[in-house]
Amino acid sequence: MSEESTIELTGLREDNPRDFLAALGLLRLLNFHWPDAGAGLGWTDGGAGRITLRGALDPGWSGTITQTLGELSGEHPSPVFHGPVIKTGPGEFRSAALRSLEFESGASARLPSLLYAAYSSQVVDEKGDAVEPSWFSFGNGQSGKNLLKDVAELICSLAPDDIGNTVVGGCTLTSGKSLRWCPEEFRPAAYRPHDPGSGLAGDEHRDHPALNVLAFIGLTFYPSVPTGRGGVTLGFVAEDRTRFFQWPIWGSPMESDEVFSFVCGDPADLRKERGVCRIWRARRFSAEKSLYFSNAVRVA
Repeated sequence: MSEESTIELTGLREDNPRDFLAALGLLRLLNFHWPDAGAGLGWTDGGAGRITLRGALDPGWSGTITQTLGELSGEHPSPVFHGPVIKTGPGEFRSAALRSLEFESGASARLPSLLYAAYSSQVVDEKGDAVEPSWFSFGNGQSGKNLLKDVAELICSLAPDDIGNTVVGGCTLTSGKSLRWCPEEFRPAAYRPHDPGSGLAGDEHRDHPALNVLAFIGLTFYPSVPTGRGGVTLGFVAEDRTRFFQWPIWGSPMESDEVFSFVCGDPADLRKERGVCRIWRARRFSAEKSLYFSNAVRVA
């Protein structure tokens, strides 16, 4: 590889928390698979992501990533999944985390352990003998909200070119499993044409499965850590008992290690960081027995 090339992420928006996580997830996977390419992520003035590389990737790069993810999710036991939900007993979680550290296969050998650092801090929930999940997690064991099971099904549904086509805005919306990390997914019953529980056709939320998968990989940039007041997921701020996910937007491309130290810094210091163009935040709230992200608000 010699000449610089770019992947214009015109299918992603900087003010959408799910899309931001998806950009991070794509960066992580590119750096794992092609470390010599020096993939870096930056953002344009128009609000779209941009991946910069030293040279052009093989035309089949999207299929290579999809195949790797399929192999990881299809193994038994899988090094990235310990069951349908993140919240589980501390013993089971610890065994799965140790198993992820022992995984040494292929380009994504480090991915399982990074995901387990994000899933939970291993702090036990006060209401029961189970680890507290990441603050990104909407998995609570109810039908349709089993995060790990949903991600596995999303990965299985991907065609080889779906990731590459979706990030550049070339795929149509489809019905499928949801992580509920896209603000557009909150649709109150009062604003729907009929009862959302009626099962009538046409009420399904349509989205991009590839972006949900990439957003899941983007969790690797936000580990959960124990504190004296329970588990905390980096990247979140709390004001008046309300949690907000807060993320910076920068111009010049940065590789994974740089991005990791950058996005996990103290939110109060981000305004002082050189290269920060904008800062967004989205409220995490509960409604209709589910958890959602609000539309993002620019705070700097």
